[in-house]
Amino acid sequence: MAQTPWNARFEMILRQGLPGLRMDERPAVDVPMEAYGLDSMALIGIVSALESTYGVSLAGQVTVPVHTLTAGHLWGIVSAAVDSVWDTGRPAPASGTAHGRAPWIMA
Repeated sequence: MAQTPWNARFEMILRQGLPGLRMDERPAVDVPMEAYGLDSMALIGIVSALESTYGVSLAGQVTVPVHTLTAGHLWGIVSAAVDSVWDTGRPAPASGTAHGRAPWIMA
């Protein structure tokens, strides 16, 4: 399978919100998620799950229209939000990662 820029937690959240994504495929980085069944209601659920999982607020950050939003766009938004959380010195999300280390980096 092709390598993706995101981690397994991100992909799991996408899988839960994209009814058209088959179990044997990964979302493509540059294909609009609308091709996998994304609609505005599903996007709300995905964003909520991402905020909870990564301990960030994505309010006002997802400005790409639903019909053109890709997994790559969304991962860029999430990773930028996570980076800013670590840069501010706020406590890390309850994922057991050390402050200053991105939660998607595996040792």
